[in-house]
Amino acid sequence: MRQVPLAVLILTFCFNVPAGATDTPKKVGSVELIQIIAAAQAMSDADLAQKLADMELTDRMSSTRLADLTSRLPGDKSRLALIMIADRSIFLPPPEDEKPSDPAPSPASVQQMLVNLVKYVNATNRQLPNLMAIRFSNGFEDQPREEKMGRTGLESTFEVPLHWVGSRKVEVSYRDRHETEDKSVKVETKGNGVAGLITTGEFGPILSIVLGDAAKGKMAWTRWEKGGDGTLAVFHYQVPEDKSNYHVKSCCILDGYNTDGTPRTQTSDVRSAYHGDIIFSPVDGSIRLLTVEADTAAEALVTVASIAVEYSPTDIGGRSYICPARSVSIQRVHNADHSGALSGSYQTASEYKGPIKTFLNDVRFTDYRRFGTQTKIRTNLP
Repeated sequence: MRQVPLAVLILTFCFNVPAGATDTPKKVGSVELIQIIAAAQAMSDADLAQKLADMELTDRMSSTRLADLTSRLPGDKSRLALIMIADRSIFLPPPEDEKPSDPAPSPASVQQMLVNLVKYVNATNRQLPNLMAIRFSNGFEDQPREEKMGRTGLESTFEVPLHWVGSRKVEVSYRDRHETEDKSVKVETKGNGVAGLITTGEFGPILSIVLGDAAKGKMAWTRWEKGGDGTLAVFHYQVPEDKSNYHVKSCCILDGYNTDGTPRTQTSDVRSAYHGDIIFSPVDGSIRLLTVEADTAAEALVTVASIAVEYSPTDIGGRSYICPARSVSIQRVHNADHSGALSGSYQTASEYKGPIKTFLNDVRFTDYRRFGTQTKIRTNLP
């Protein structure tokens, strides 16, 4: 069977040299963070952004809480800082106040939930209409400290913590189960744009691919969670490499030099084992959050490749559909000494010894509408 890549990594390295460093982040829970923001109403936008940037959540911040806190912040700097720390928490369990104390389900109930989940995914791929939406991405990167030989001698870069580097706004369409960018609409970018882990398939294919792989691996009920419209079921899954359709592609790997002395590069393509959670309504199987985390090795070129897609009810043409609302991708990659190991397992890619750089992308989907033309009829014209 032909393998369908679940995600593609496109690595673009941009080196700036701003001064600065950071201490170990302060670890706080979502509830404590709410209290901190409430007590910081008199702070300026820049000061609050710096305060938030020095924090790290110990549990997942829900989109409801994130939206509420964002509305209380004084400006764009603090809002971007909050998005950054909330995104990094999306792969964590929720806080205790969002975990119902309901008893564990019976084996029969677990089986029925899985039946509902499969039916939902199959129906989603068939019934989602041709549509258009706006995809708005914010990109965040850090800068590891690095020393390397340049034309004038040894060159150094300062260590800079994770920070906003740019944004990208584009119109996407989903037609006949294929997702594409609308080339007729100008792409809007700010700053350095968005690099790192580029994801596609949020509108349906990612669901069927993960569920199909998980069915060949291990999947089990883990816990209940509170959702905006009731209790949600959480199933954890694990997919071995030989059953996986998760491919991590990275560019560019040094593969020697041309006769004129210029470097010759190739793109590595590695199939990876992966794991994650599927969080969905036990009643109808509709998915609210899907996480995918590659099982990588510390010495690999890419040490972290993780994706989370959040879904919510969306009105399209007067009818409600469960559509992607938010996507978060996190990637950590060695940014030097990329030689050899163009293929094969992550476990054998020991040639990557440069400092590790982190990319984080936050994607929001808005302005959903059916694909096609709209006609307006005006009456009582003069």
